[in-house]
Amino acid sequence: MMVMREMKGVCFLFSETGTEGGWWAMQEDGFVAEDGHWKYEGLRYLQEEDDLTVYGDDGSELFHGTIHQDTRTGTIPRQVLRDGEWENHATWKQQVVGGMWVHWIQKGIDPEAWGQLFIGNKRCLVRRKEDNKDGTTRRGL
Repeated sequence: MMVMREMKGVCFLFSETGTEGGWWAMQEDGFVAEDGHWKYEGLRYLQEEDDLTVYGDDGSELFHGTIHQDTRTGTIPRQVLRDGEWENHATWKQQVVGGMWVHWIQKGIDPEAWGQLFIGNKRCLVRRKEDNKDGTTRRGL
């Protein structure tokens, strides 16, 4: 049976060593350590077909739509060091938003405008379809 899971939190660009670029994500409410830092258990990468709403500080709706990942628009070659010289890699290309490598952008939206939605920990709501055969809710990324 397909169920719709709602997750409220803040949206941001998640990146750390080894991610080889940023992932559009949200930190779900309720996953904060005693010291105030976010817990990994609350990290949710945005996924294809997620229904995303992003809100401004005044509660206005800045974006509402279904996630459609575009991995091709605006790709540029990664630079590699060969024989002491930087050169463009022949096949390794990636998108850049706000000067940061990212793994995808939202289809049909200016990449920089999309990136602005993830600055400043704006409130967001993600609705995700999940297969719920056993009556439990999956909490995966």
